[in-house]
Amino acid sequence: MRRNLQMLDYLLAQKNFVTLKEYVDFLNELPETLAEIKRLSDDIARSGHTMLPPPNAEALIETAMVNATHWRTITADVPVLGSVTAQTFEETYGFTQEFRQRTAGVSTTSPVSELDATQFSVVKSRDWYVPPPADVIDVMRELWSRLERCKSGVSRFKEIVRSVGETIHNIFVRFIESIGLPLCQCHDPISKIEAYYSQGRIGLPGMQFDPSRPYSQQERLGMAREHLARLSELYRRTTGAVNNLSDFCYRLTYILGEAQRDLQTNHPGQTVARANSSLRLVDFSLAEVKAMSDQLLQTMNAVK
Repeated sequence: MRRNLQMLDYLLAQKNFVTLKEYVDFLNELPETLAEIKRLSDDIARSGHTMLPPPNAEALIETAMVNATHWRTITADVPVLGSVTAQTFEETYGFTQEFRQRTAGVSTTSPVSELDATQFSVVKSRDWYVPPPADVIDVMRELWSRLERCKSGVSRFKEIVRSVGETIHNIFVRFIESIGLPLCQCHDPISKIEAYYSQGRIGLPGMQFDPSRPYSQQERLGMAREHLARLSELYRRTTGAVNNLSDFCYRLTYILGEAQRDLQTNHPGQTVARANSSLRLVDFSLAEVKAMSDQLLQTMNAVK
């Protein structure tokens, strides 16, 4: 369990969200640079150069808008997902503990159908919106449904993260590759970014480069190569962040499913002894659900 907790700390680490925000911010600030790239490319083309295609500005701008929306969804979903997961844990774990208490003085061979399901706290709570249970198996079915709704929320969150990941591999990496290629086919193989920087008109967002400052040509070329390397590093870190968050979602979905499967093993003719055994397995899964819920709630401040 300790190893799992260490894994959760890594998968849901604050740096993953910081990196995603850095990526989203870079794309949001890129349109002005793309417009200047187009103007510079047009000027050079008019002077007779055979240009290689510039970065796909339209795709990058569209990606920036989509990812800005995705980021807002992520910042809204993390606290909600943490709260829903916490509530689902409390309801299910509360039931398993109460079941154990209520059956402490009952014959272990008695069928669970003989228990009064209406006396369980989860049934008497204000959150019980379904018809009164006929037996304790109905209570377990409702808890299964709540675990399923929790899983659906995790899956939706994972899909948003996956969508961000697709833009990294389909759009962002092509931008990095494009500005690392030669500017034109007819002269020395200077990369686009080196040409942009050497002309003194273009700098990439967030790179602490002021094109109007009197840098030497060597300084400009050096910063162009350094900033291209930093973009590649951002690509690597963002890819890792998406993978980590996706793995967290996969693990949470899996462990919620484990709890569901153990709940489903029960039936009206099940003995109290066997039911208690299956619910102990549910508790084992719920312990990890609790840890993951706590992680989500602790992460709330990181995504604001």
